[in-house]
Amino acid sequence: ALADTALRQCLPCGPGNRGRCFGPGICCGVELGGCYVGTAETRRCAEEDYLPSPCQPGGQPCGSGGRCAADGVCCSADTCAADASCLEEGSERAEEAAEKNLTVLDGSAGDLLLRLMQLAGRQQGRQPGLL
Repeated sequence: ALADTALRQCLPCGPGNRGRCFGPGICCGVELGGCYVGTAETRRCAEEDYLPSPCQPGGQPCGSGGRCAADGVCCSADTCAADASCLEEGSERAEEAAEKNLTVLDGSAGDLLLRLMQLAGRQQGRQPGLL
């Protein structure tokens, strides 16, 4: 019974089958240099919906229920996004991000930062002592 519930590796896809399916329209791989979304390279991924056993793409968990799909890319079954936690150590992109101290903010953190910047801008335009 345990073998029946074990997750298998998702179908290979993309040029030379060097990627793995992450969803019905998403094919990603480090060797591919990123992800194909909704292209001819993803057609095979639609077959996953017809297979009886579930699959789990490789890569470390990231984002909201996603997995690292390629260098700096986190994908779920529906979408992909840039994610600094998926940068490979020692990769050129990881070094650039470290040099520039870049971080990828989720929506709520990004909204908070934007709001704080707006408030700071308003405060600078006011005269001292006025509310």
